[in-house]
Amino acid sequence: MKLKHLDYFLALCKNKSFTKTSEELGISQPYLSTHIRELELELNAQLITRDYGNNKLTPEGHVLKTRGEKIFQEFEMAVNEINLLVHTGETATIKIGTNLPDIDYLIAKLLTEFYKYYPSVSLEYSYYENLEEVLEHNDIDIAIGILSETNSKITSDLIFSESYVVFTSTKNQLANLNELSAADLLQIPLINYSNKIYEKKIIHSWIESNHPELKDNRYYELPSTISILNLVDQNFGVAFLPYSLVDSIPHYLNVVSVEMIEGPFRNISIGYSSSSPLSKTHEYLIEQLQYIF
Repeated sequence: MKLKHLDYFLALCKNKSFTKTSEELGISQPYLSTHIRELELELNAQLITRDYGNNKLTPEGHVLKTRGEKIFQEFEMAVNEINLLVHTGETATIKIGTNLPDIDYLIAKLLTEFYKYYPSVSLEYSYYENLEEVLEHNDIDIAIGILSETNSKITSDLIFSESYVVFTSTKNQLANLNELSAADLLQIPLINYSNKIYEKKIIHSWIESNHPELKDNRYYELPSTISILNLVDQNFGVAFLPYSLVDSIPHYLNVVSVEMIEGPFRNISIGYSSSSPLSKTHEYLIEQLQYIF
């Protein structure tokens, strides 16, 4: 469950109106409705009975409201405790590494908020293709990304799993489909990350194992997510990118996403070296990282 979904739900509980809530949050009403539906689908339960201007909570909705409010209370307490730990000098620098090229916007939000509360602590964030190696050597304190489940030198916790979807230009006829199969992509150029980006291996491995017929497609390889999306916008081809990017596509790009039948997926974990004990400050930062996903 994303913290953003819970935040939107609690705001709706307070206002009892999708219109008032969307105005308060500064988002569109369809966008709010989509996220509430996603939350209900994830929980497999109806949370709100829709009644224009006077939405009411179901019994399941009451449970989530009560527990959700406690989650945010705990989060505020964690922030206060981290502030105390930092200012007592327990830690001076926390180094975060990732092998995911598309989460910069989430990390930037976290770092911005962290610096507001803890200006005396130094946070460093970098991309590493060899993420596990730098973590093993204690070159970073915390890793967030795709990690091995069998590496005894690393303690990792799975926090999020998501599928890749196909991003295509609105000019492409694929944009009109509700879902895609591998057959729909035959002979269509595929746009992927370049060799130094770890996630390229995920897409290539999926193609080789499940749909080798796509290996003969023309390929374009680029070093960043935004460069890939710009090429998709120009209808040079399509790209497999994580579903979470759907909410963060720049408005100037004419790009849409289409679900892939039995497509590739990724497991995102938070990890740290098994040989290096974490301070309480590091433990609380790990909790915050879990919330943003």
